[in-house]
Amino acid sequence: MAKFKYKKPENHVKKRSELSPAIKQTLLESIREQWPEHPRYNGMANFWLGIHRSLLNGSHQLANGFEALLDTPPSEVQDALNAAKLQQFGNHLISQLHHHHEIEDHNYFPQFIQLYPNMEHAINLLDGDHQVLHQALEDTQLALVDLVAQKPIDRDMIAQVAKGSRELEKIITRHLWDEEEIIIPILLEHG
Repeated sequence: MAKFKYKKPENHVKKRSELSPAIKQTLLESIREQWPEHPRYNGMANFWLGIHRSLLNGSHQLANGFEALLDTPPSEVQDALNAAKLQQFGNHLISQLHHHHEIEDHNYFPQFIQLYPNMEHAINLLDGDHQVLHQALEDTQLALVDLVAQKPIDRDMIAQVAKGSRELEKIITRHLWDEEEIIIPILLEHG
């Protein structure tokens, strides 16, 4: 099997718009719209999708929260930031994503490669996504700390954090969609 190159545009989470044909051809055949009808759907597959929905919702709320601060009068930004608890919310989302990825990387992905060696590139793609996400999460966490430490809070910094949060949401959305395309059929097959 050829060496997998994550940084190629068709593989990198920040550049791809869908899974590449080379990855798709290694996946189990499955139609997303039919997943809920599968007899094993209400086990791990539905649980996994529920976690993903929660992470997607959290990333969307975080980005929206910071964008809302941009419309807040400067004299009210600190109070609005405290009331929205965006730092705590962001830290919780970051913690949840790290925990979810640790479980996948250490428990599930090695088992999936053993079951389906031909899917190794697909799993490596997800692992590459996790590394990119880890860096994006770290950057977001540092930006949150810097933002909250400012007195008064700089509007340019809010704009920067809002932009970073929206980019994080975009990465999370792409990654989770593609992860589901790769992983959910395995979970449906093996319960």
